[in-house]
Amino acid sequence: MTAPIKVLLAESDTVRLKRYKSMSLWRELGMSAENTASTAYEAVKILDNEEIGLVVAVDRPPVSSADIVLKKCAEKGIPAVVIVPRTEGAGIGRYFSMGACDVIAEPPSRTRLRHALMTARRYTLKDQAGEEYCRAAEKAFAVLKRGDQGFISKLKELIVRSEGETVTTGAAAEYFRFNRDYFGKLFKQETGMTFNSFYNNFRIEYAKELLGTGRLRVCEISELLGFSSVDYFTGVFRRQTGLTPTGYRAACQ
Repeated sequence: MTAPIKVLLAESDTVRLKRYKSMSLWRELGMSAENTASTAYEAVKILDNEEIGLVVAVDRPPVSSADIVLKKCAEKGIPAVVIVPRTEGAGIGRYFSMGACDVIAEPPSRTRLRHALMTARRYTLKDQAGEEYCRAAEKAFAVLKRGDQGFISKLKELIVRSEGETVTTGAAAEYFRFNRDYFGKLFKQETGMTFNSFYNNFRIEYAKELLGTGRLRVCEISELLGFSSVDYFTGVFRRQTGLTPTGYRAACQ
């Protein structure tokens, strides 16, 4: 089992810092948020002396300036997520230009923060996906008929890079640099099924992996996997497994 990714939380508001630190998201995503800083300069000192894998910085200048933290992160090659006041609006582009891998408005929803952390985690793990995600991908690819190796390899690359995102047929076609209709026909020819069928199968395999861990609620899994509602997710899950998500989780225990 891999060691947790060490996260540095930089936040000048002590109440909010305590709230962020206590979130269960860290454990769920294989992270540890024991390192904290209340000023930008304290954060820089920690980055110089500790092995930090990921930074979450709340921009509250001048005490806790994300600019200073981002500069150090860029210097050390550490991915960073920046949380900004909702009033920032159009100004968030500068954080990306300074190297932030995601920027989210305060207060971030649990789902939005999860997405940002998963994006940052891919940078930390050099585009390696999480364990549950990888196992689900292996199972989804196992049912495909053997097609052109180059095509399958590129498809695997797309899936690995898309943890935390929902891949549509259009997005997949764009990744392959084909028009949507041609991609759909080629996918069926190479794999024996449509892209939608393959991707839904993958999402259900991923849901099964997540349900087995017991870390996330059914509604959180539904939202994470991009289903429009919990009811729709439950219906798709039942059709493919014969069980409801709650029933499947109970059977795993």
